Amino acid sequence: MSPSERQIEEREARKQRILKGALEVFKSNGLEGATMDQIAQQSGFGKATLYYYFTSKDEVFIAIMEDGWKKLSDG
Repeated sequence: MSPSERQIEEREARKQRILKGALEVFKSNGLEGATMDQIAQQSGFGKATLYYYFTSKDEVFIAIMEDGWKKLSDG
């Protein structure tokens, strides 16, 4: 069974919330100083949810960068 449009939107909203929280953590602590625990806490999710979407903080950082470039090119 494929996910419904609502489920897809909810997943994307959670992912964006994680990216927003992660950006704050990276701004405060830098890439090296940031932890997945901090990112999970800042975004309001447990670590299990965070790891469902991203396997590492580097992957989170890359997603933030890709999202930023996408916004610039769509802009």
